[in-house]
Amino acid sequence: MLTGWTQQGRIDGVDWQVEASRPSHAPAFTATATTRPAGTKRSVSAQDSGASKAAARAAAAAALPARLDSPS
Repeated sequence: MLTGWTQQGRIDGVDWQVEASRPSHAPAFTATATTRPAGTKRSVSAQDSGASKAAARAAAAAALPARLDSPS
């Protein structure tokens, strides 16, 4: 969804930050997705976690559209 929104010009791309916590044998990852609605200076972020980097990114990506639709 976010890639499509970027291609449509609705958002100015997505910046990702992923951090690991807990021991390496049982890691937990927290991902933060940050974007800007096109034509604005307002930055919007969503953060979520998962057992893998991909799961954390997917969860943060799923949370971001609701944040974009809410007023700042």
